[in-house]
Amino acid sequence: MNPLQILVGYFPTGTTEGERHILRKAFVQTEEYTDLITPPPHSPRIIIGKKGSGKSAIIDFSMTLFSRTHVPAVLIKPMDISLGAIPEGAAVGEITRAALSELTKATASVLGASLSGLISESDKKLYDEAIKKGLAEKDTVGKLSRLLPKLAKSYTSVDLSALLPEADDVTIERLERAIKDNLSQSAQGFYIFIDDTDQVAAPDRPGHLNRIWGFLLAARELCSRIAQVRCIISLREEVWRRLTSDKAGQRDQTDHFQGLTRHLNPTREHISNIVNRRLALAATDIGIEAPNPWPLFFEGDSPKIPTSDERSNWSDLIVVRSRERPRDAVQMINKLAQRAIADDRGTINEQDFSIEMIEFSKQRAALLAQEAEYECPQLDEIIRTFANIKYDHGSFKATSETIRRHFQSIEGSFGITLYGHTMNMSKEDDLLQVWRYCYDVGFLNARVADTRQKDGYRHIYPHEDPNLVSKARWNDMQATVWEIGPAYRDHLLIIQKDYIARTGLPPKGRKK
Repeated sequence: MNPLQILVGYFPTGTTEGERHILRKAFVQTEEYTDLITPPPHSPRIIIGKKGSGKSAIIDFSMTLFSRTHVPAVLIKPMDISLGAIPEGAAVGEITRAALSELTKATASVLGASLSGLISESDKKLYDEAIKKGLAEKDTVGKLSRLLPKLAKSYTSVDLSALLPEADDVTIERLERAIKDNLSQSAQGFYIFIDDTDQVAAPDRPGHLNRIWGFLLAARELCSRIAQVRCIISLREEVWRRLTSDKAGQRDQTDHFQGLTRHLNPTREHISNIVNRRLALAATDIGIEAPNPWPLFFEGDSPKIPTSDERSNWSDLIVVRSRERPRDAVQMINKLAQRAIADDRGTINEQDFSIEMIEFSKQRAALLAQEAEYECPQLDEIIRTFANIKYDHGSFKATSETIRRHFQSIEGSFGITLYGHTMNMSKEDDLLQVWRYCYDVGFLNARVADTRQKDGYRHIYPHEDPNLVSKARWNDMQATVWEIGPAYRDHLLIIQKDYIARTGLPPKGRKK
């Protein structure tokens, strides 16, 4: 069998649903994992991250973890919850009451289908009868408050080496101790995972952001009423931005949840570990235990960087273009392998990469614009204008002054709205808001000199310095080099080439 066909099995779709069959042996623990799954008693933990950053993977793995350690856990999905009967203009208090009722019913229903092995058969019959009656009565929350503590369990130590094969004994021991200490605060525990919470509403419709706030408040209320409940909720980053920037909504609630939120920001090193883990598993499947499995599937050890004469290594080529999202890296390797397989080859070469990156880059730009459609509908047009900039040294890097002039130059070309407000790019405040948004979503990367680093520079990510792009920080911004995110560069290069082919002229803003 072509080894790339085995490789594709470990790099399928990049979605938790599409690769659940391999995730449990390919899961790579993050440094923050222990903190993510040990929320403070009486409060939920809210995991915020971009699409493809690994939120669902963490929840899916955790369900397996608690199954192994006999701590009851249920997974609630948006399809299990119905908030459709809530009026558009309902107050947050009314939404919270309705959401608490729906969340309780969903928990009871999902729990009833997964109790096997947790309690005796006779107790199961009593539970089913109580829930059946409870769902038909108004005091559903009260019923669950009396039932869940009876089902909650303490953590049972088991061998987790099969679940976390890359973790050492110290790491596993630290994880177990943290969970035990967390559960000991209420004697026992019962986990409720709620994935894709934003899908309980339509964030683009008036009043629906308040539905999400109401749902978060309901989850907090459930935790406060039942000490044994550990509730972990996932939420997309762009939805959290809208929640916290909606002046007409409940953004004052942000402070109440500030200590409960955790932003999932996978590092390039973490994504590299994920890729290496899957490569090693694929190598094992073809009967080879290799300390470096890359040569089994990729041709050469120093491929050329597309649109450049420079060379790199395969890991960096892929990880750097992953947008700090594991899903992107998985999907990219899938595309590369499929191309090589179609050409009846057993390894991926640099030509495969150069060809696939053109379409991959275009797709990443389209996906980013799609994620931003309710925040900044014109992001696609803004991205395309960056093909016009004359970048320093022929790269996709520019000074702050160059970026500022570019944003000024697009005033009048098309209207720009951000969070429902029309931006005037001739006004400094509006210009900086659009600039900051492009930085927040990862289209623009900030880079500063740092002699302590191997390459003499380091990147500053939005979660590290959220106020970098501001009038008060202009001096710091002038010391910053701004890069186009690597995943979008090939897309801009094709736009440049298409423009030259059509007109015979260099892109606007560039001279021959």
